Amino acid sequence: MLRIDETSNTLVAPPAAGLVTEGLPDRDALLSLVAASWPAFAGELGHASLRLAAVAPAPGVDILAFDEQAGRVVVVGVTTGSETAQLGRALGAAALVAGWDAAALQDVDHELSAAVPGDSPQVVLVAGGFEPETQASVAWLARRHGVELSCFAVSFLRFGAERLLTVRREFPPREGHVPDPAADIAALVGEPTVGVVTTGGASMPPPGS
Repeated sequence: MLRIDETSNTLVAPPAAGLVTEGLPDRDALLSLVAASWPAFAGELGHASLRLAAVAPAPGVDILAFDEQAGRVVVVGVTTGSETAQLGRALGAAALVAGWDAAALQDVDHELSAAVPGDSPQVVLVAGGFEPETQASVAWLARRHGVELSCFAVSFLRFGAERLLTVRREFPPREGHVPDPAADIAALVGEPTVGVVTTGGASMPPPGS
């Protein structure tokens, strides 16, 4: 969980208690927040080796990152909704980036010259939630067709005048763990689970880490 510093528009360490749930900002605000605080956010994903390469380098591509450990390009799709179209949009972005040659990759960021042109990027979805249809599609693509996909749900909490961001891995699921976002967020805010619909909790790394 990360606290949102409104002055610097960055993500920092959170307080310990007194949390209440809050609505998500619009997509552009979330994208700006994530990009401005990428090292902290990548740490929350559990994958600190992801280095930010570019924000919106091409139409439909929200964030392009580079996995320094794997030598792979990573396409990150960001939305605050839970619409099923988010998966198609992210896959379209990955297909676009997979078509770039070495010169095009280096034009985006010089470190992308270490990536293999034509290699399929990893895909990371960051959203306010995921519809069952999206979850089923992601599982089918990953398990039956080998597409490297991971999904992270974000939610916002408030502690007094401070706002906080939580990140929870939705796919791949942790072994032996049955996700219950409502229960997790209720434990954080000290409220009953009834009516709690946002997600929170610990996050884990994307596939291939």
